[in-house]
Amino acid sequence: MINLLWDFDGTLFDTYPYMVSAFTKALQRVGIDEFEIDGDEIYRQMRGHSLNSAITKFSARFHVDPQQLQTAYREFEALEIQLAQPFAGAPAALQAVVKHGGQNGLVTHRDQAAVTLLAQANLTSLLTGVVTREQGFPRKPDPTALQFLLDQMQLDPAQTAFVGDRKLDVDAANRAGIKSILFDPDYVIEIPGTPSVTIHDLTELLPLIQ
Repeated sequence: MINLLWDFDGTLFDTYPYMVSAFTKALQRVGIDEFEIDGDEIYRQMRGHSLNSAITKFSARFHVDPQQLQTAYREFEALEIQLAQPFAGAPAALQAVVKHGGQNGLVTHRDQAAVTLLAQANLTSLLTGVVTREQGFPRKPDPTALQFLLDQMQLDPAQTAFVGDRKLDVDAANRAGIKSILFDPDYVIEIPGTPSVTIHDLTELLPLIQ
């Protein structure tokens, strides 16, 4: 592989601890006692499925308005997420791609907060193309955003892979006609889809980059 396209949350940046913290505070905001909240279950729902599925599941369980829960979550998350840092191995993998003459790109459902965090970590210069929520592309597993970056960055699909932490990332890559790399750092993904490669540490990417 020469080129890597990246997911952001749970792949480049270790954001889930802050997302779970924000979700826990949001549940408390709408009246749920902290002793009824299982942070590990929230994490597994977000990682294995999605934020929206977590909102649907826990609003139904606790009989709260899902819109109120989402609004409270967004408020807390905007503050919590500012503390997120890249995963160990992320800067080295980004640098290795560039060193070997390839390009890095980003496809995320997150808004410009992702761009801000990349800049704070001094990683912006290592990325050639970025797609965030603002562009309005369909959400993964729809491959449209990936296909847009392939065209914009003039990447050879045969030499490009998408790195993500969920089945929907794997499915999006496969539909875009590129390799799929599932990053599962804590072995929680029960339905991985059909990734080309599964890794548990981003340093495992280094020997794959040529």
